[in-house]
Amino acid sequence: MNTRNHRDLWKLPAYCNRSLIHTVAFCTLLIGGPALAQQTDASIAVNQPDAGTGAVSQSVGSGLNGQQAQPRMPLPDAPSACPSAPSRLSPLTLGERFTIYSHSVLRPYTLVGPAIGAGIGQWENEPPEWGQGAEGYGRRIASGMGRHLIAETIRFGVAATDGEDPRYRRSREIGVWNRTRHAIVETFTSQTESGARVPAYSRFAGTYGAAFIANAWYPESRATAGYALRRGSTALGSSLAFHLFEEFIPQKYLEALHISD
Repeated sequence: MNTRNHRDLWKLPAYCNRSLIHTVAFCTLLIGGPALAQQTDASIAVNQPDAGTGAVSQSVGSGLNGQQAQPRMPLPDAPSACPSAPSRLSPLTLGERFTIYSHSVLRPYTLVGPAIGAGIGQWENEPPEWGQGAEGYGRRIASGMGRHLIAETIRFGVAATDGEDPRYRRSREIGVWNRTRHAIVETFTSQTESGARVPAYSRFAGTYGAAFIANAWYPESRATAGYALRRGSTALGSSLAFHLFEEFIPQKYLEALHISD
């Protein structure tokens, strides 16, 4: 390993520390949220008196007092904070997967991410070798589109291999936190044809794979492992941001924009 690669590895924590902290925080919420909800439900189940015992006690008390017991009014159903049980999905054919892939690559909506990323790179002059002006912005947006194409291609292959469903499904729950948690779960996990949830291997492979492949056209100062991890973590955070947008935008606008993951 040459001296430059040693320096790259030494700088790696400084490059991607903030992005990795965000990723760890998201994963902590993902794992701890359902566990906390289950623990809360278990505590309620233990502390709540049995319905039959309560009815008997009320009848005895009413008889002793010589008064007729008043019927209890049923409580309205409250939305559950726990995710609903997974349901089995219809297996996606290879043709359906290719349609999803082509739509994710060719839709006009996919230009938004690279355009925003190129604008931020232009503002930060990152990488500095690409300069400013129309030429610099053009190189940055072309780089972003190339990474997106590579990421979706890798994701298509991995998802077809392990049976992941790459589509994003809006939550049926109510409440800002429940829907936000749903977007986080949909970003970092994928549902399989059996209904089980697994880590989003296809998204991770596509996002970070494209970031490392992009080293082929980045200038030497940015073609390092540290900067590749930084680009991949930033892209992963962007996926979460777009999922939150898809989750909370009104359905009529969602259909008008033809947005789907």
